[in-house]
Amino acid sequence: MIDQNTSARFPKGRTAFLLIHGVGQQNPLETMDYFARNLLKHFHKQKLPFKLEHLIARRRLSTGSYWTESFVRLSSTDSEQEWLIDVHEYYWAPNTENKISVPEILQWAERTLEGTIEFYNRKDNKDLLDQLLANKNRTSFFKYRLRLLTIFLRIFNFVYPALRTGIWLILLLIGPFLRGSFLQSAWKLSKEVATPPLVNFVGDVAIYSITDPKSPYRKVRQQILEESLILLKAILKDKQANYDQVILAGHSLGSCIAYDTLNLLCIESSLSQDENKRLLLKKIKGLVTFGSPLDKMAFFFRDMAQEGQYIRRRILEHLNSFRTKPESVRQSPYFTQNPVICQLDQVHWVNYYYLKDPISGHLDYYENLDNVEMHYQASWGVEGHLGYWTDPSFYESLADRFLYISR
Repeated sequence: MIDQNTSARFPKGRTAFLLIHGVGQQNPLETMDYFARNLLKHFHKQKLPFKLEHLIARRRLSTGSYWTESFVRLSSTDSEQEWLIDVHEYYWAPNTENKISVPEILQWAERTLEGTIEFYNRKDNKDLLDQLLANKNRTSFFKYRLRLLTIFLRIFNFVYPALRTGIWLILLLIGPFLRGSFLQSAWKLSKEVATPPLVNFVGDVAIYSITDPKSPYRKVRQQILEESLILLKAILKDKQANYDQVILAGHSLGSCIAYDTLNLLCIESSLSQDENKRLLLKKIKGLVTFGSPLDKMAFFFRDMAQEGQYIRRRILEHLNSFRTKPESVRQSPYFTQNPVICQLDQVHWVNYYYLKDPISGHLDYYENLDNVEMHYQASWGVEGHLGYWTDPSFYESLADRFLYISR
């Protein structure tokens, strides 16, 4: 037991965090492990009396089959304190891993680049282009990052066959002298060695951002969102835990999944007349996005309607309108009333970003959220993108905003 400090602040009520990981080679329970361990460090620093438990729950998949969820619970060892914090994880990595080839990733990047250039070159979009170029962060992304990524993928796609073949021959020759992971198929291992992490990261984003109903990857996106929504609903309905508040926390592409999950809830609540379901939604008190590309993803999706398709464009805007700024939505004399009435006004949205994280940024496309710049020490790139997980100030900020009451 940790000695209780009379000046300590104590968590309030019964809280559930639903964590959604980002791109990369993720393993089950890793996201939960990172988050819970660093939350524990924060509580140790606060000298709070607490215990940590591993719990299980029966959950259902969209297919109807059941699975066993493992999650962790932090609760007080002080009988006078009845707070608890459960940390859940939505693990979606297998849905996108090794599903898309390098040429397909290149095609996606080139289509995205060509589509965005075409969209902003239209005469009726001149005001949007002016707004984009007035924002330094978006200008940098629009002018350089997407083009550089496309050039990199073109070069990699050209050298990839020869590079992989060369690595395969080397592994085949030295295989008898190696152990461990090198004992797997030399051809399979050559792909892992030859493919840089950036290509795998872009592959995850490419699969998730493809919304064309004719694409085979559309089903992957739908499955990810269906399972995320089902798990969130199960947590909200959990009578035994009986949470006072549920907070979605998404890193990187996981922030887009978290946002899209809430957007789906807005649509569902607009269709439902069940007051009990609407009361359950009131338990969702927070959305935490960190290392988030949400602005960039919205930027990608803006070319979903062709020039002149103002009816289709307006419908798509309605279906993706959760916390979208009014000025970000095209003005039209038609469809002035949005049929999607969101019931999530109580959600406190906090976006954390770091200037040396190439994925994240200040979210300007949305409204009613707090943008918080982080100041940990990390180099530009992957280190900057992952630094949130171990930054003490990140957990201190989360606790201040969602967990504590003064005594």
